[in-house]
Formats: sequence, structure tokens, C-alpha cells
Amino acid sequence: MREKNYPEKIITFLTQTTEPVDVEKIRIACHIGNWNTALTHCLDLLVQGKIQGQKTSKGWVFWTLQETSLEPWQEAIGNLEDLKISEDRVTVTLSRIVRSFAITFPKETLEAQTLIQTLKKTPKGTKIALLKTDIPEKPLIIKPLTKQQSRSRRFYRICGFVKVVALFYAVCTSVNGGV
Repeated sequence: MREKNYPEKIITFLTQTTEPVDVEKIRIACHIGNWNTALTHCLDLLVQGKIQGQKTSKGWVFWTLQETSLEPWQEAIGNLEDLKISEDRVTVTLSRIVRSFAITFPKETLEAQTLIQTLKKTPKGTKIALLKTDIPEKPLIIKPLTKQQSRSRRFYRICGFVKVVALFYAVCTSVNGGV
């Protein structure tokens, strides 16, 4: 009898997706015959910490944590979930309503040092904004957000990232003491 290895198929499928996926799409993509079998494997992987998941009003959705980097003048907004410091990199994990994402910088960079200095004392769950700049003296700006600030930015957010050009003036004035 052929081994089906559904958990491996599920992880492989979820790492290729860019959005959370419901159980039926996972079942079809992984060629699992029964919806309950697909849900059982997904929940097992969730408990093991290999995938992420959330129960919504329409059922379960699952995804994997994906690492990304920021380009200059790109912003990431989310709740601080974790700050990991390894031998060669620093990773901050931010959570959004349905998805978490990790942003990584090489440990020797000024961005990584800014993350460490600023976020080590920041409580988990705090809503923050990270702005990557192209200013050598200040390549990363980290700002905790209040509920009012986050509501006014909701319109401009797309999947937690947005190109921010309007903040250029504010950053330049704070770094250079005026334009």
C-alpha cells in the first residue's frame, strides 16, 4: 500500500500559498479524499506548531509563517508576537487579524541592532509600525501605534505592507534637523 504522507503534502502546499487557505482547498490540493481527514491533519500540524490556523465564522483557515524583508520606504504594521535573535540574524514576528509574518535582518546590520534595542523592552501584543528607510543613519524606524493611529492607517494598508512616501519629509526633518 502506498504511503500518503498527508502532513508533508499539507505543509508543502501551505508554504506555496500567499493567503490563508480553507480546509476544502487543502483537501483538493493534497488529494485527500475526506474533508474530516484533511481537518484532522491540519489541526495536528497546528498543535505541533508546524502551521498556523484560526477558526473563523465560516470554518478553519490555515497558513504557514513566511519570512520576508522590507524594501526602502516599505512599512509593516502588526502586533508584536516575537523577537528572535540567532547567531546570524534577527527576526521580528508580527501578527495581523488572520496571518502572522516574520521580518528578518542580518544580525550585524543597523536595522537588526535597532530592532533589538527598541523591541526587547516592548511588551508582546503591542501594535507597532516598522518603516524601512534609505537613510544610512536611520535605516529603520519603529513606532508603537495607538488605536487611533492604527484606525487612520487602515485605509492605506495592503497585507501589512505599504509604500510610504509621505513619511519621507517627517523622517528627513527628524534625522537632519529640518529640510
